[in-house]
Amino acid sequence: MAARIDALDIDTMPELARIADEVAATGRPRSLRRGGREIAVLQPVDRTRPRRRKPSEKDVDAFLASAGSWKGNVDVDRFLQDIYESRDRPSRPPVEL
Repeated sequence: MAARIDALDIDTMPELARIADEVAATGRPRSLRRGGREIAVLQPVDRTRPRRRKPSEKDVDAFLASAGSWKGNVDVDRFLQDIYESRDRPSRPPVEL
């Protein structure tokens, strides 16, 4: 879960408001420095969702062709047994003290 970010009203801070407008207009983040050291980064908020490419006819055909491709090639009972066995095995090596 992402940490909550407290809002800072910059209506009374004209220089910071100008920089924020520049960041929003260009879409490029800016580094804020004090005493030669980076203390914060001001970056634009991206409120748009990336566009999903519409599947082409070739994509749809490939998807439909794959349907049922495991039939007769996979032992379902063995597959399920392997899954349940793998859940009982630790995923990390034992700790040696």
